[in-house]
Amino acid sequence: MTESNEFPKSDLIRAGEVPLESILCTEELHRRPSRPPDYQKENRALLALSNALADSPRTVLQTLADTILEVCQSGSAGISLLSSDDGGKRFCWPAIAGMWKPHIGGGTPRNFGPCGDVLDRNTPLLFGNIARRYTYFQPVTPAVEEALLIPFYVEGKAVGTIWAVAHDPRRKFDAEDERVMLSLGRFASSAYQILASLDALNVEMAQREKAEASLRLSNAKLESLIEKRTGALRRLTISLLQSQDEERRRFGRNLHDSIGQYLTIIKMNLDVMNGLGENDLTRPELLSQCLNAVEACLKETRTISYLLHPPLLDEAGFESAARWYVDGFAQRGRIQATLNFPEKMERLPRSVELALFRILQESLTNVHRHSGSPTVEIGIEVDAEIVSLVVRDVGRGIPQHVMEQFRESGTAGIGLAGMRERLADLGGELRVQSDKKGTLLQATIPLHGGTLRQPRSEFVA
Repeated sequence: MTESNEFPKSDLIRAGEVPLESILCTEELHRRPSRPPDYQKENRALLALSNALADSPRTVLQTLADTILEVCQSGSAGISLLSSDDGGKRFCWPAIAGMWKPHIGGGTPRNFGPCGDVLDRNTPLLFGNIARRYTYFQPVTPAVEEALLIPFYVEGKAVGTIWAVAHDPRRKFDAEDERVMLSLGRFASSAYQILASLDALNVEMAQREKAEASLRLSNAKLESLIEKRTGALRRLTISLLQSQDEERRRFGRNLHDSIGQYLTIIKMNLDVMNGLGENDLTRPELLSQCLNAVEACLKETRTISYLLHPPLLDEAGFESAARWYVDGFAQRGRIQATLNFPEKMERLPRSVELALFRILQESLTNVHRHSGSPTVEIGIEVDAEIVSLVVRDVGRGIPQHVMEQFRESGTAGIGLAGMRERLADLGGELRVQSDKKGTLLQATIPLHGGTLRQPRSEFVA
């Protein structure tokens, strides 16, 4: 699509008569049956992005578009970035894959388009038949049946979107597409941040091209920056893959040790019943054992499902989901847990609630596995500008070498690195105080899409 600087006012008025809510179908993402995750494909995608960043940084956005196209099986995919030459009045499309690839370089206006709506709401959105509202899409071929757009953040600031488009009416996006795009978007955010650093250094090399010594110094800085950040990204990628493998092993063990045993009991009883005569097929003790095993299977399945993503988080919000999870954690881990929540806590933005819940999960997992603490205290504070989650234990503390590694590279431990990345995507900060008397972790997130005045992620001894 060719970008024009001004859209006819009459077109905007006619398009504006179609309300935004009439083309939004975001809730369908979690109503539709979701395809199972393909972690092998996702891991290959992350490695492809990491290799592109290391070998040819300028191609990383196109690699991201190609990756989204393949993983989400969409008709087209791409990246939209706010323009810098006119104060961000429009979105440009620097990378596109699939059927819309000839439209690279096109874009949409910031104040009236799907990308602008995503940034205004600061959340993923699923659109259907966008040309009904945004009439400038009507001549674009092939037409849009559905479009899934995710905010794209750099250093906590939304600078554009990543998107996938279905041209075939039979292709419907689901929650797995949203999860994968969010995962790839977080990784690409770090990559794009490196590109911005490279651009800044290139400018500096051009403010100094007449001074040979300064040019050599700039080259040395550039090579050092690329090597440091590429190494950190690769280490983080490897840690992510190892963490995923460990999570799958844990999940597999849980299935084998719980549901697998109950199913074995059912099968053994059914084998016995199969060998009985017609008058003995209704032996009550065998049927009772089978029913009890089935009931246990259902209970275990619900528990595993809730731990992966509790419905309470979507239905009632972070407070209810946190209380449910902490109660279960205290029972399973035999750790006394204390909750300090506001007397009346309102719902938070969906992305903030999800981030807080995952950070709470990871923090309590660390307390259970590593701290040896008999107690843990969880508190949350909310005001008009920020929300803050605090987790405090009285365990053995974080090892000194882990703290030093975090200060140097910011990648100490996959759990802490994951928390840091989640918070960075939302403009938040991670602060950890730790000594031999225990550990205090504080995660702070700005509300309403803002940023903290002095964002930081650090350890304090």
